[in-house]
Amino acid sequence: MDQKKQTDPVYKTLKTRWREVYEIKSEFAKVFTELSQETDGTIKNNLVQIAAWFNGNAEFEELLERPEILAACGSVLKSDEGTIESTLAEQSARAGFFQIVNNSLARPQIMKLLPLRLTLLIAAGTLLILFSIFIAPEFHDILRDFGMQLPTLTLAVFAVTDLISAIWWLLPAAVIGLLMGNLIWCHSATGKKSMSSNWVDHQLKNSRGDLGDWCWHTAMLLELGLSPEFAYQIAGKSAAKSWISRWSVRLPKYLKSDALAFENEWLLNDPYDLINQAILTPTRQGKIVLFHEISNYYWARSRTTSQWWIQLIFNILFWLLGLITVLMLLAIGLPLIGLLNLFV
Repeated sequence: MDQKKQTDPVYKTLKTRWREVYEIKSEFAKVFTELSQETDGTIKNNLVQIAAWFNGNAEFEELLERPEILAACGSVLKSDEGTIESTLAEQSARAGFFQIVNNSLARPQIMKLLPLRLTLLIAAGTLLILFSIFIAPEFHDILRDFGMQLPTLTLAVFAVTDLISAIWWLLPAAVIGLLMGNLIWCHSATGKKSMSSNWVDHQLKNSRGDLGDWCWHTAMLLELGLSPEFAYQIAGKSAAKSWISRWSVRLPKYLKSDALAFENEWLLNDPYDLINQAILTPTRQGKIVLFHEISNYYWARSRTTSQWWIQLIFNILFWLLGLITVLMLLAIGLPLIGLLNLFV
């Protein structure tokens, strides 16, 4: 594919145009820095990353592989104007900003609540550890001093708290490990290209959202004049899901020489037959229009995706924590009631 890049006249033209854009890349960085100050959350993180990219080396190869950056300066690259003014750069950056926001808002609602739920679970786990280390042993000693025969439930809870006090370090170790792993991922090549602000969000992004990104990226590459086969492979290279990357690599071969394999390719059948229609559309403009429409459709569907299994896991965990809390209150309360009866 590298050899094809060197012989592709459109690729050479775009690379020449990029040298002109490179001279005013600081204008793009300035616009996205200003826009990032007006937003928050995932969108802010994306804009800060884009500004940092323009302030850095800003290589042309990476530009083609990162759809959010391509959206920022794509209109300048395909412009016929000889001299690139700073106002044109600002207009292009702001036009790309709205596309980036539309993509960022495609996250399922459950993912937007994920940080809050994880925080609540960590807080509940911390309270459980504190109870097991500091409170439960004190009650156990007090009840033992009175020589009371403890209920089975109380004995079982004390046994669990003894276990928790012995392995309490696993929770902070897991939290630190998750934070360190996320920090490493954010500085990795995949993390820098991803439009997700953390590894968990990146991994749990649903298929419709990823395919929407692929269609959006492909449409922008086609708008620049690159061949469909070339566009499919570049968009696939930057896809978050590896199966989309593998499928994108196979796609040009199917289109050229293996029609039967193309027809049997699972991704091109229901429920992804919309992509099939865009790929088989004969005209470039028709492909561009369809890919943009499909990306917006998939992003809209992604917003309303429930990802029921994540919801189920959190519901089970919260109910489990509630049950544990009730059992602990009963385990402590029943002996105390018995102890009060001794003094009545």
